Amino acid sequence: MTHTEEPSFNDIITLVAQLVPDIPKPSEIIFEIEHKDRVLWLEGWCDGCIAGKGFPSKGEGMLEEKLDHIRKLTPGFLEKRARERGMTVQYSGFIPLEDKEFLYGVSWAIFRKQI
Repeated sequence: MTHTEEPSFNDIITLVAQLVPDIPKPSEIIFEIEHKDRVLWLEGWCDGCIAGKGFPSKGEGMLEEKLDHIRKLTPGFLEKRARERGMTVQYSGFIPLEDKEFLYGVSWAIFRKQI
């Protein structure tokens, strides 16, 4: 992307996903931005998030299998997070992040308050 091109929605979400702390603590790899009746919810995935699923630690292989597992869990996981807040999911997805020490990627959603 050059400075004359408009960033895409995916470009912006990928940039914002960098706000999630790259630490190995599942309870602390969350970031949210609230605006009026919406919340941009970002939640990272590390080894502790997929513990007990038979995967080796980060850097020890099975990366694509781990990412596929996380992608499969993301829609239901985000629906649950939205319901816990009395909200619905308007948009969502998963962004794999390369070159992170602990994070595999970030699940993201735009939640909207139920009217």
